[in-house]
Amino acid sequence: MSSEELLKKYDPFHLGEGNYPTEMSAILNLLTVHDQISPLAEAIGIVFEESFDERPDQQELILLATNLLLCEDSCEL
Repeated sequence: MSSEELLKKYDPFHLGEGNYPTEMSAILNLLTVHDQISPLAEAIGIVFEESFDERPDQQELILLATNLLLCEDSCEL
């Protein structure tokens, strides 16, 4: 699964898959900056907080960051 596919399926606020285009674009850009789980999870949380005035659960953010970094290591972006 590519990073893009993983992000399309991510639906932290139950708006429906694929309903976060601005956030997903920002998160894909973060992958070019962050290569560690905690900083990436924190940055992803900030993206959602700026858009929705709340963050997804911290464990969700860590899991997403982990999966994105694993995918980045094994997939072509």
